[in-house]
Amino acid sequence: MSRVFLDISMSLDGFIAGRDDDVERLHDWILDFKTGIFKKSEVLKELFERTGAIVAGRRVYEITSGWSGNHPIRGVPIYVLSHDIPENVPQGGTVFTFVSEGIDAAIREAKGAAGDKDVYVLGGAAVAQQCLKASLLDEIHVHIAPVLLADGFRLFDHIGSECIQLETIRILESHGTTHLRYRIIK
Repeated sequence: MSRVFLDISMSLDGFIAGRDDDVERLHDWILDFKTGIFKKSEVLKELFERTGAIVAGRRVYEITSGWSGNHPIRGVPIYVLSHDIPENVPQGGTVFTFVSEGIDAAIREAKGAAGDKDVYVLGGAAVAQQCLKASLLDEIHVHIAPVLLADGFRLFDHIGSECIQLETIRILESHGTTHLRYRIIK
C-alpha cells in the first residue's frame, strides 16, 4: 500500500522559501545552481526510486513554470491542487492533473496512480499544512539547510491545534544538510 510522505527542504528557523520565493540556499544539497546538475546523494536516489506520484500546489507549479513539462522524477504524474486549469500547460514527459476538489481528492488520485510506490507531497507550505491538518501524511522528510532565513514562508504554521506525534526513522548528513525522516504516529 502506498505511503504518503512530505519531502521538503527547510532553513533551521523553519522557512521553506525565503523572500521572493528564494530556495537556492535550501536546495544547495540537491542542485549545483551554476551548472544545473543534480548532486549525487543517497537521499535523492531514494526519493526518485520510491516516488510513484506527486502532489503539488498551484503556487509551486507556477513558480517552477510546471518544470517546463519535465519534472526531474521522470514518468511520474503530478496532481496539482488548483481552482482551475491553467491556459498553457507545458508539454513534455510529465502528465499534470489539476484537482479542484481539495487535498483529500488529490491524495486519493495520486495513490491510485502510484501503484506499489509512494506519493510524494512536495509542497508548498499550504499543501503540506492541509495534509497535516487532514491526517493524510504517513511520513515527514525534512532537509535542514545550514541557514537562518529570518523571513519567508514557514512550513509548520496553520497545522491546527492537535499534537502530532512523530517517531524518528533516520537522521543523515550530506552536502552540509541534515536529513530528518519521521513517521507520523496515528
